[in-house]
Amino acid sequence: MHSKNIYQLVKIHSETQPDKVACTYQNLQINYQLLISNVDALANGLTQFGVKKGDKVALFCPNNLEFAYCLLAAAKLGVALAPLPLTLKGEALAAALKTADCVYAIAWSSVAKKLIERALLSDANVISVGGEVKGVTNLHTLMSTYNQEYELPEISIDLPYILTMTSGSTGQPKPIVFTQATKLSRAFDSTVAYYLLDHCDVVLVSTPLYHSLAQRSLLMPLILGASVVILPKFSVNTWVDAVSIHKVSFLFAVSSQLKALIPELEKTQLASLNCVVSSSATLESDDKKRLVTALNCRFHECYGTSEMGVISDFDITQPGVPIGSVGKPLPNLSVKICDAGRTELPTGSIGEIACNSSTAFAQYYNLPEKTAQSYDDEGYFFTGDLGYLDGNGYLYYVGRTKEVIKSGGITVYPSDIELVTNSLSWISECAAVGMNDDKFGEVILLSFTCNEDAPVDVKRHLQMYLLNELTDYQQPQSLFQMNGLPKTEMGKIHKPSIKQAYLDSKK
Repeated sequence: MHSKNIYQLVKIHSETQPDKVACTYQNLQINYQLLISNVDALANGLTQFGVKKGDKVALFCPNNLEFAYCLLAAAKLGVALAPLPLTLKGEALAAALKTADCVYAIAWSSVAKKLIERALLSDANVISVGGEVKGVTNLHTLMSTYNQEYELPEISIDLPYILTMTSGSTGQPKPIVFTQATKLSRAFDSTVAYYLLDHCDVVLVSTPLYHSLAQRSLLMPLILGASVVILPKFSVNTWVDAVSIHKVSFLFAVSSQLKALIPELEKTQLASLNCVVSSSATLESDDKKRLVTALNCRFHECYGTSEMGVISDFDITQPGVPIGSVGKPLPNLSVKICDAGRTELPTGSIGEIACNSSTAFAQYYNLPEKTAQSYDDEGYFFTGDLGYLDGNGYLYYVGRTKEVIKSGGITVYPSDIELVTNSLSWISECAAVGMNDDKFGEVILLSFTCNEDAPVDVKRHLQMYLLNELTDYQQPQSLFQMNGLPKTEMGKIHKPSIKQAYLDSKK
């Protein structure tokens, strides 16, 4: 167990290897000495501003160095950050600030203006980043004006550190509380030890930093004394260039990024890569096979949740592994599969995935009942995901419990329909969802996109194919062709948006 907090662990490297590159962002590189100097300046500036241990601070910031400074300054001060997307607007913006009890905000200039115009926070409690806002203190001004060292209280690693909003939630947001202890456990137990990383590694961050896994990709190398490269946002060319120029050796990537990268990776040699980990959504088997060949390094796929971190993982390049699975549970945790009554099911049975792990979140913020309800008496967290374990201990992901379709009293798993549909070469991607129906309870809507090889009468060809390949209760009642399936910023298909788009098309 680590007694030092995240800031203290990073600060050690500023003393032992001050000139080593800590962070690279676009054309700017900063060493550990400058990193800690900037973090100290921000921490002192924030203290002067009135921010103190235990305060909740909303953070609206794109991927950049300022995000790193904020994470480390918060660790030093014992402040809880609530990183939020810059695209948050309307009632969702107000609800997020209120639910997380945010007293202050460090916000990109466009968001800072919005917060003040809507009177969501006083301009005296907002710090702007990325531009000047009238009447608001700028982050870099704050960093450059302090003139004294503050006596700081002892910061426990068990204090709330990050409040992450549950993604894709409807209604009231559920902030997930992470302590520094959680982040340290995930960095060391689930990442450094598992993927065999050390201070020589160079780690790439290419996903939005308001997500938990991206924060780990940023903090882990800094805690380790390695180097991190921060991409402002993902594109195929910038990703390949960053890996090549900066000799990136390790990274987590969302599956949609890797799928987009396949054509480029098949013609580009990236010799520095030692290990790539796919996350967020399961890759199709054909894509896995192409990536194994194209990457020419250890290639893992992991499955996890925000609350638990990585739950299972496997190296797809190893011979004989079941490529359709999401790997085996990590050594530091245990998994069981349960029915709706939370009774454990036998091997091979589909049920809810439950997990007991040292990397668990602390709580849902201010929601003790929801926190308690998510666990059973044995301390297993119930993920809301469906899956099963095979006889060799490999875990298979089937879908979300909320996404299971109940049609005419029969349970239909969307993944079964999607697997069959995706086997057609001219289907780019698809998603099966349940639509409310007075007679059957729910009926199946299959949304899909096509590539240039698609036949002229797409829907007829697809319908005939599905009639041959699916049982009667799996047949979609409606086929909905789209130009592109709506996705979250982490590349996951957003099924509520598909339902809404279909309903809108019928108006």
